[in-house]
Amino acid sequence: MHYFRTLCAALVLFASPIDAANYTHSQLSEQAETFLANQLGHLDGDIQLTASSLDARMPARQCQQPLQFSLAGSQTPDRQATVQIECSDAEAPWRLFVPVRIQRMQNVVVAAHNLPAGHVISASDLSVNKVDVQQVRDSVFSQPDALIGARIKRRVGALQAIQARHTCFVCRGENITIITKVGNLHIQATGIARSDGLLGERIVVTNARSNKDVQGVISAIGEVTVSQ
Repeated sequence: MHYFRTLCAALVLFASPIDAANYTHSQLSEQAETFLANQLGHLDGDIQLTASSLDARMPARQCQQPLQFSLAGSQTPDRQATVQIECSDAEAPWRLFVPVRIQRMQNVVVAAHNLPAGHVISASDLSVNKVDVQQVRDSVFSQPDALIGARIKRRVGALQAIQARHTCFVCRGENITIITKVGNLHIQATGIARSDGLLGERIVVTNARSNKDVQGVISAIGEVTVSQ
């Protein structure tokens, strides 16, 4: 009996992958984040990655071969990516999928406090803060000066990134003043804006008297200048 127990113990010891590396949950998560960070190295901004917690019931993994990392499927990383970790041991191969949340943090102009619709923006309404631009649908601004004097079209909450769709110096459908420059002569007329725009942007407006569309540059709130 003693001989049988000794033989069994020897067989178990021989079968154990004594040179296999052990990987804890945190190590696997960190390596998934490191792999994804290398894939996203071309992106601007401060990239922050957070791997989802692995199932606590799952035991630590072992592998004799170097782990293989890849993006699962044919995905293009956006707000989230799934990293596939694979062990190619001949006797006990395994595969693990680790979801990783992606945040692309950049300094952008945000509302210093709640801004109601119709409010005209002043310097005290703005601040610069880091936000996840992956969560922003439209263009954002890096310089507060680009927004001073613009009108809020829809409510913007405190510390929310101010997007192009939130603001306008000239708003679509509103009555505006058309300034036509002919040499040193300035001719003033009324018109209707055909699109939204910020200071310095070119938009199309309709002259209310002639009913003709002309292109001009937004020169002030509710004002478009046309050069001839």
